[in-house]
Amino acid sequence: MRTAALPPVVAAVVAFAVSGIRRLSPIILQSPVSLPSTETLSVYLMSAQFAAFVLIYGLLFGVALASGVRDADVSATSTALATGASAAVSFLVGSAAVLSYLGPDRSPVITAVFALGASLGIGIQFAVVAYAGVTLGASRREGPEPTPP
Repeated sequence: MRTAALPPVVAAVVAFAVSGIRRLSPIILQSPVSLPSTETLSVYLMSAQFAAFVLIYGLLFGVALASGVRDADVSATSTALATGASAAVSFLVGSAAVLSYLGPDRSPVITAVFALGASLGIGIQFAVVAYAGVTLGASRREGPEPTPP
């Protein structure tokens, strides 16, 4: 059994994007650009949340599913662990960058604690999505179970 290479790479890219998407409202509020109306701002934020949902449950799940269907030698457990670890590290880097931009006067310890807690949650979420995708792909590769007469 081996680890699929593509889901951890996709998870790292998606996690980095999600680290900015999750903190989009404070980024917009603290940026020097003029603010749109509250209705427009709400639309932007909800659209960003939907984009994060599509990236996680569409792109990452689809890549994990394709890995499970395509390769019979892929281990769902090792792929999920690698995916979760790469997502956690990528989200940690992205969160640290965003949090340092948002609050440069904030203590680095507090910034690290916030970023570490959020990255652990993202790592677990992405690991579960990857495990589900690879496992479902493996079951689809084997075909439907015969029904007893």
